[in-house]
Amino acid sequence: MIRSIIALLVAGAALIAPGFPVVPSLARQDDEPIKLRTNLVTVDATVLDRDGNFIRNLKADDFIVYEDNEPQKLDFFEASEEAALTRPLAVVFALDNSGSMKPEELAMQREAALSFTRLVRPESVFAVLTFNNELRVLQDFTSDPKKIGQAFQKVAGSNGSTRLFASIDRAVAMLKRAPRYRSNRRLRRIVVVITDGIDSVDTVDQRDLVQRATEQGVTVYSITIPSYGYGSTQRIMTLLDVSRIVPLTGGADFPVDAGNFTPVFKAIAEEIKSSYTLAYYPKERSKRDNRPRQLRVEAKREGSVVRASRSAFQE
Repeated sequence: MIRSIIALLVAGAALIAPGFPVVPSLARQDDEPIKLRTNLVTVDATVLDRDGNFIRNLKADDFIVYEDNEPQKLDFFEASEEAALTRPLAVVFALDNSGSMKPEELAMQREAALSFTRLVRPESVFAVLTFNNELRVLQDFTSDPKKIGQAFQKVAGSNGSTRLFASIDRAVAMLKRAPRYRSNRRLRRIVVVITDGIDSVDTVDQRDLVQRATEQGVTVYSITIPSYGYGSTQRIMTLLDVSRIVPLTGGADFPVDAGNFTPVFKAIAEEIKSSYTLAYYPKERSKRDNRPRQLRVEAKREGSVVRASRSAFQE
């Protein structure tokens, strides 16, 4: 049985190459396309009601973005109103193949991850990374379904310890150099890590890892295979839970109790499809003092809860 935890959004970009061509998918609120300057601050957000249902069909005027508690004028707004997942993605699959993972779990996660690649836009790019006591990049970014499938077939049997945080750090570094645009559309940056949540050999500073992820506009989703204490029906809290890397990057954790990963990947796709993109140009003083700025997104709809991909930026 899969416990549904639906939360949101996905990663925003903050830096855009000077002179980049017009991006039709990011238009002014009056739908007039323009060229993007280099200091655009982008936030992806999902809005939910009190029962955890997505709130769709909101407009730009339904949101307020605060920088250091000061409301900002939105320069760009985008919402998906189509049934399909129309937003292109840059995704790193980080697959746990440590000794605590069962071979049948590895096979199921491969099939489910492949089905996820078929749900998204053809402009999307994917990379595949496995981790135990070593990190292995099985496939760098590609949109070729054949190469992606071949990479998943290379996932070896489970053995060794678990470098969980190091794998997320590597995925963030890969996304830093990934394409930002394809077909004039911004790629949303995502890490999907499948693991039992146990990290046994890692020395990566978790706070620094969160900072690196948010600076790059990367959202981390986790698919966790729960562990239980002896004689207990309660899921054991893992180091991944304690670190709060997933919620702090605007992602969500999806526990898998029945060994069926497919509905979880569909839920992640639904989250991405239901999110909004908000962007603004910071004031001149923000660019001059070069200090971190706090971001907050609010929706005016009563009782709504907003999950944002980033809570800070720095020029």
